[in-house]
Amino acid sequence: EDADQLWYPASLTKIMTAYVTFEALKQGTVTLETKLVSTENAAKEPPSKIGIPVGGEIGMELGLRSLIVKSANDVAIMLAEAVAGSEAAFVDRMNETAKRLGMTRSRFVNPNGLPVPGQVTTARDLGRLATAVLRDFPQYAHYWAMPQVQIGKRRLRSHNSLLRRFEG
Repeated sequence: EDADQLWYPASLTKIMTAYVTFEALKQGTVTLETKLVSTENAAKEPPSKIGIPVGGEIGMELGLRSLIVKSANDVAIMLAEAVAGSEAAFVDRMNETAKRLGMTRSRFVNPNGLPVPGQVTTARDLGRLATAVLRDFPQYAHYWAMPQVQIGKRRLRSHNSLLRRFEG
């Protein structure tokens, strides 16, 4: 129903952020060991976030898990800066990728989905993206099923309650 109605993607934007990051991993421009640095730009993002102070670091793999499991807004910025050098350059990649995947009614303005005018998508386009991420990067499929992520002594739970309440 209303598969082509424009809507705000909110945190589902992070599926595209992960997809673009997976592409960079495949291309070898970053690795799962690449350090993500918390910049002022990343640290100022509102929750949901993991709250790394400016100058703090985490590895790419933990960053991806935090992005997908916790929907961490600060990590979305850290990934964007590590992969493309800047948030703006990363957003350009997001929009190029959307076009290539046939997401004809989507436009991204930031990598975390926080509300901003002009950032829109449709249910159909998100379906295309979800299909592409599982088809093109099956080696990362387990990230989408993780109910929690451990960061140091902190255990951060997914916002997706289906992972805890729905068998299989």
